[in-house]
Amino acid sequence: MFATLALASAFAAQATLAQAPAAAPAKIAPMSVQVEAAAKADAGVQVWVKELRTALEARKDEFRPAKKGETAELVIRIDSVGKGQNDLQVMAGTLLMGKSSHPFNLSYPGETAPQAEKLARNLRKYADQMKAAPAAR
Repeated sequence: MFATLALASAFAAQATLAQAPAAAPAKIAPMSVQVEAAAKADAGVQVWVKELRTALEARKDEFRPAKKGETAELVIRIDSVGKGQNDLQVMAGTLLMGKSSHPFNLSYPGETAPQAEKLARNLRKYADQMKAAPAAR
């Protein structure tokens, strides 16, 4: 009799666990971001700043503009835009998070807006890697 009760209890516990809904993955909070131009930036840099801000603002689940007076978690500084080889444009920038800075270059053909969208699409992944890097040391 005792074995039957124990077995019935075990099945009841398993049934309860099987009926419990699976926990939803943790939703990430939007990261505060600021896009800025390097000092004495030319018109090409200003276009990049405008297009990248627009692209990031559209990604509301991943980013939000830093509020006035708030220190942004991630700062993207556009340093320069110039002509590269084979009719490509080259944008040089820096990702800043806390005391970490990571310079990068982006070579691209054509218009700035689609390239800014591509960068925005991948930026959260890079930012999360930067955030995790100090913890790994």
